[in-house]
Amino acid sequence: MERVTISSSLKHKELIKSIISELEKVDVIALFPNLDSGVKKENVDLEFMKKLETEHFEAIDSSEGLYVICPNGYVGTLVSVEIGYAHAQNKVIIFSETPEDLGLQAMAAAYIPLEKANTLKYFTHPVKIPLNV
Repeated sequence: MERVTISSSLKHKELIKSIISELEKVDVIALFPNLDSGVKKENVDLEFMKKLETEHFEAIDSSEGLYVICPNGYVGTLVSVEIGYAHAQNKVIIFSETPEDLGLQAMAAAYIPLEKANTLKYFTHPVKIPLNV
C-alpha cells in the first residue's frame, strides 16, 4: 500500500501520530483528517461532526485501504461507520487487533499489530472471486 487512511478513536491521538510517523519512514502516506483540529470534545457540535466524517470519507476514497487501530479490540460507533464506508467502497480493511464485534471481524482482510504497522507497505488487496463463477 502506498496510501492508507487510519481510523481510530481520538483518545489514541499520540498512538495515531506514532503510527503515521512509522509509516512515513517506509514511504506510506497515512491519512487521519483533522488529527490536530484543536477542537475540544465538549465543543464538537453536529455540523462539525459532519465535517469530520466527510473529510474522513474523502481520505478513504483516496486511499487503498483502511487501517483500524483498535487497542483491546474496541471499535467505537464512528470508527464502525468508517469501516462500513470503506467496505462499501471495496477498500481493504486491516485491524491492529481482532475487534470485539463479529460483524467487524467479517470485514477484516488482515490483522497487522501496531508494532508491525510498517508492513502495510507490502500489503496488497486480496483478490475477490465472484460468487457466481
